[in-house]
Amino acid sequence: MKLDDNNSMPLYLQLKNTIKGLIDSGEINKGDKIPSENELCKKYNVSRITVRNALADLESEGYLIKKQGKGTFATTPKLFRPLQDSIGFSESCKNAGMESSSIVLKREILPLDDRMKDILKLADDDQVLYIQRLRLADGIPLMIENNYYSYQKFGFLYNEPLIGSLYELLAEKKGIICDRSLKTVITVTTASGELVKMLQVSIGAPLFVMDGIMGDEHGEPVHYSLQYIVGERYSFVR
Repeated sequence: MKLDDNNSMPLYLQLKNTIKGLIDSGEINKGDKIPSENELCKKYNVSRITVRNALADLESEGYLIKKQGKGTFATTPKLFRPLQDSIGFSESCKNAGMESSSIVLKREILPLDDRMKDILKLADDDQVLYIQRLRLADGIPLMIENNYYSYQKFGFLYNEPLIGSLYELLAEKKGIICDRSLKTVITVTTASGELVKMLQVSIGAPLFVMDGIMGDEHGEPVHYSLQYIVGERYSFVR
């Protein structure tokens, strides 16, 4: 099979799109080993540098993963999310052409402590609403989301299904526009315990830990969030 030398699109992009199309169509499944660089050179009648550039792009976009000593394998594309986190998970999925979904794992009303009182600017007689959700893209677990809210302001969330976008729900029901990050700290850890089971990853798999406070259009805190995100399926961009 040959690529089109007369096409204005560079050969490496033609090859990249060809391989990507095979993955998207299911002809190459997740976990399948793709042909070696040498085999791709012969199959598509292109140079090794063309093959390497195409594979590098696909790897950076999360379509391929290299395993030392074993070869290159098809994998699930990454979800890209702005570092400032002003875009929620549901919108990030929509922008990537993926379908988002959520499963509520826990809902609890917690007594107020000094830390949450300070973070969320809560009154002395308030309580904390804690909601834990599993967030999925195209049915694949990507994130455990632990959110903490003022119970006085957001207690209605206790009885909401919360299977879709939280921010759309807040805008629709309360007219609250949650559109800015008041704090974002990203660190890295490894999966263990319940996170392995919930996120369907192996023990020791890299996870992003996103610690942040989301605010409304007036700069007031809406929720404190602690998220555990599957590293190989997720990327942050500026």
